Amino acid sequence: MAGYAGVCQVSRSSSEPIPAGHQVDETLAKMGVPRVGASLRIRREWKQLVSGQWRDKARPMVLEEGCLVVEVPSQMDAALLRYGTATLTEQVNAGLGSRVVTSVKITIPRT
Repeated sequence: MAGYAGVCQVSRSSSEPIPAGHQVDETLAKMGVPRVGASLRIRREWKQLVSGQWRDKARPMVLEEGCLVVEVPSQMDAALLRYGTATLTEQVNAGLGSRVVTSVKITIPRT
């Protein structure tokens, strides 16, 4: 079909939904923001991506250049979870289907 500047027009007669996730990630990458889609997905799907204490104690904040920043409620939680960062990295990457997370930084909220 015809389109503008290389963008194809899609017929509205199809009843099947059009998956947009991959196209969004590609577009963001072309704009120089390659990991925004992954960061958003990690935040949305956190409870499905990770298990155990990470699911209950940590909250994903941002993904910056492969470093996943997570926030935990206390120093004690940070100390307990610090030794499981390799497992967290594996779980998130497996859930996303690509090696997006290369390291984990644990933070505690300021009081």
